[in-house]
Amino acid sequence: MKKRTIAILGTLSLSFIAFLWLGNNNNIEPLDECKSNEELKVYCDFMNPEDLALTPDGNFLIVAEFGGMAPLVEMTSGKLSFFNLNDKSRTSAKITFGKNEWGSEDCFRDPNIPFGPHGIDLVQRKDGKLQLAVVSHYPNESIEMFELFEKNNWMLEWRGCIDVNGQYYFNDVSLDTSGNFYASHMFESDFSLIKALWNVFAKSDTGMVVKWTQDNKLEELNYTAGSFPNGIALDQKNNNLIVNYNLGDKTVLFDLGSKKSLGVYKHNSPDNVIIKDGFAWVTNHDHSVTESLGCGEVVNCTLPFSVNKLSLLDLSLVESFKFKSNNMGVGTVGLPHNGSLWIGSYHSDRLAEGSLSISD
Repeated sequence: MKKRTIAILGTLSLSFIAFLWLGNNNNIEPLDECKSNEELKVYCDFMNPEDLALTPDGNFLIVAEFGGMAPLVEMTSGKLSFFNLNDKSRTSAKITFGKNEWGSEDCFRDPNIPFGPHGIDLVQRKDGKLQLAVVSHYPNESIEMFELFEKNNWMLEWRGCIDVNGQYYFNDVSLDTSGNFYASHMFESDFSLIKALWNVFAKSDTGMVVKWTQDNKLEELNYTAGSFPNGIALDQKNNNLIVNYNLGDKTVLFDLGSKKSLGVYKHNSPDNVIIKDGFAWVTNHDHSVTESLGCGEVVNCTLPFSVNKLSLLDLSLVESFKFKSNNMGVGTVGLPHNGSLWIGSYHSDRLAEGSLSISD
């Protein structure tokens, strides 16, 4: 009798999820023009600028233009680009191909096949070189490594990759200065949309953080298991790791030595995290997952979000910046620089610039 009751409840829950999907589809009105307002200045002609990094001179953003991620959207290729913060112009990244020295020996890349960028991270290595790691979903699941260098303009040279196709499904990546990385494994590659919606309520563990080292070893950090691990950032100075759990509605600070939690910040659907200016900057969605289903096929998913400034010691909230996002897609990353918050989105044709002088 008990098993039958559970089965009935499961069927009703799935029916409810299907109802939410159908009831929320195609409710967001499209944006016709590229217009700034008092809240956000917008800069258009991007394709889902999901994650951002700042060049060392502070003059350019490196932009990961997100193609897609099954099962949430159709899997397609994307691109890497630069955004000039001085003249507010976008240029496609010029990419050359060098030797595979920063990846695994068994990983190869066809220069004629585009990338599928998602999360990115930039560090200065111990040897002084600038290394950019990129989670790529296209054509296979991999972490792609690039050297960033300046030759009249900023350029990228491919320096290797790590192939995890069929093994992991990564979202974001964070490097250390030796070229090792931590990456958030979201869920298994056969994870369905129905399972994702069910986990909005169940919040069961779907993934964990995976560590890769230069000897080509992958280690699952089981103590980081949670519901849809998303944005990730390594605080190498303090040997701590910050992990966002998108469906778990929390951000957790882990001590990598003790493997214990040092702090938890609970908030709705955290996405990306950036460590800058001595703080963690975590972007979260101020709307439900079912509301986001209403975005449908519109280019810009105009739903509210926040960027939260958190302590690196315990993730206590220092300041919160809330955005209605009437002229922008829902924010996935907030990068502070020179009094502005530069905001990217997984569902938008534009970057946005908010002010750090306005907070909640």
